[in-house]
Amino acid sequence: MTDADIRELVRHGATIEAIRRHRARHGGTLLAARAAVEALRWEFTQASRPALSAFEAELDRLLRDDQKIEAIKRFREVHGVGLKEAKDAIDARAEARERRR
Repeated sequence: MTDADIRELVRHGATIEAIRRHRARHGGTLLAARAAVEALRWEFTQASRPALSAFEAELDRLLRDDQKIEAIKRFREVHGVGLKEAKDAIDARAEARERRR
């Protein structure tokens, strides 16, 4: 997700409006938009957050090892979401990792 206006909404805590704009612009379900916005919010919190949880570290390891499908499966297991929502969240997390490099 590279929409500057959506990023700014998330940065300023306007999560509901960010979800609305994401859904209007990119389509998909409400859960998919929420997952994408939550992944973006996660990206912003990383600067102030000293350590990753074990689950987040596992997802990062899976992405680093090019095991995206396994990361999606684990996300679905832990969060109880559908395939599309999990894929969107993992894609957003992978994009965030790439931007930090």
